Amino acid sequence: MNIKFKNFIWGVITLSVISSCDISDNKDVNPADSFLRIYDSHQFDHEIRPVDVTQTADNGYLFLGNYRRDDVDFLGTYISSVDEEGHFIRNTYLRDNNVHPVGKFLVLGGEHYFISMDAVSLQAYLNQVDDSARVVSTIGIGTTYPMYAENDGEDQFVLLSYSSVNRTTVLSLVNADGSITSQSAFGIGAGQEVEEPIIDHFTRTGRELPFFAGRSVDGTYYANGFYNYTLSLLFTDLSDNTPSGVIQGQLDQGGISSLLSLSGDNYAVARFNYGDQYANAIATLNTSGISSSTDIEGNPMLEWAYDEKVKMTTMTLGNADYIIIATTTKNQQIALHFYDNTGAYIAVDYLGFSSPYQLGAIQVTSDNGLAILGSTQVAGKFQRLCLFKKSESELNDLVQ
Repeated sequence: MNIKFKNFIWGVITLSVISSCDISDNKDVNPADSFLRIYDSHQFDHEIRPVDVTQTADNGYLFLGNYRRDDVDFLGTYISSVDEEGHFIRNTYLRDNNVHPVGKFLVLGGEHYFISMDAVSLQAYLNQVDDSARVVSTIGIGTTYPMYAENDGEDQFVLLSYSSVNRTTVLSLVNADGSITSQSAFGIGAGQEVEEPIIDHFTRTGRELPFFAGRSVDGTYYANGFYNYTLSLLFTDLSDNTPSGVIQGQLDQGGISSLLSLSGDNYAVARFNYGDQYANAIATLNTSGISSSTDIEGNPMLEWAYDEKVKMTTMTLGNADYIIIATTTKNQQIALHFYDNTGAYIAVDYLGFSSPYQLGAIQVTSDNGLAILGSTQVAGKFQRLCLFKKSESELNDLVQ
C-alpha cells in the first residue's frame, strides 16, 4: 500500500494538501472501501474540530464540525460533504448567529438534520442540510442551550438542553417540525458554581463535558447532564420532573463519558473519575434507584487521554456481533477497542501516524465498514478534519 499526497488549489492563493491511502494499483479493490483523507481549508486560521459524520444516499459523507469565531462567544458551525471515496465536494461556514452545532446527525423522513443554537437568544435550532452541505431550512425550538440530540424513531428525536432561567437540565421529545411533544426538567441545584462548568462548556473556556441522551432498547429515556449539583446519568419515562434512576458522578470531575444500550439494563459504559478512565463493554446498571458511577465495574484504560470523546457502536462481522469503544490515546492516536457479545476483549486498532489525531465520531457504513471522523494537525499548526474508512474485510481480519 502506497501513501500518496495529492495537491488541490482551493481559492486563488491557498494551497491545500489532502493525504490519502491510495489503493488504486490493486484492480480488485474498490477505492471507496478503505482510505485516509485529511481536509485542509482556505480559511487557514480556522481550527476545525469534528462533531459528527453520517453517510448520504449516494454513499458519500456529511461532516459536522465547529470552529472558533472572533465575533461571538460560541463556536461557529461548519458543514462539509465528500464523495464515497472521501474526495472533497463542498463546505459551508455559517457566519450568522447559527452557532454551537451538536451531535448527532438526525435522519427524519429520509432527510438529514442537526441541532445548533442562536448566539444571541440562545434558542435551539433544527437545521435541515442537503447532501452538498447546504443548510436548506432552520426552525427554532422552544428550548435553550442545546447539548445533544439523538434519533428516536423516524419522525422525532430526543433533545438534551439547559435552561439557565430555571436552572434545569431539560430532556425533550421533538418532532421534525420543531414542536415539542414531551418534556421533563431536572434541577441542577442552587449556586453559581454549579452552572459555571455548563456555561464554560458552551463557550469552550472550560472543559467539553460528555453531555448525551437517548432511548434504551427497553423504551426508557436517559440523559447525561447536571442534576442535584453533580454530572449524573438520569433515567426517566418523561412523565414528571423526577428521574426514576440516577447514577451520580463526582461534581464535574467524575461520571459517565459514554453509554450504549444493549439489552434490558445492560449497557456498554465508559466512565471517568478525577483523571482515571474505565470501560466495561457489558455492565448491568441500576436504572431505578440512586447509585454512584464509581460503583460501576470497569477495566482501567491507562492509555486513554483525559477529557477526550468516547464513542460506541455495535456491528456484525461474519456471524458474530461486536461492541466497539473508540477514543483518543495519550500519544494522540485514535483507538478502536473491539469486544464480543459477552463483553470479552477481542482486539484493538490504532489509527493515525506521524501527526497527532483526535477522535470525533464513528459510523457503521452501508458496506458494513467503519467511518471514523477525527481531526489532525496540518503542518503542525492547523486543526483539520480527517476521515478514516475501514473496510469490512479489514475489520474481519482484525477480530479473527
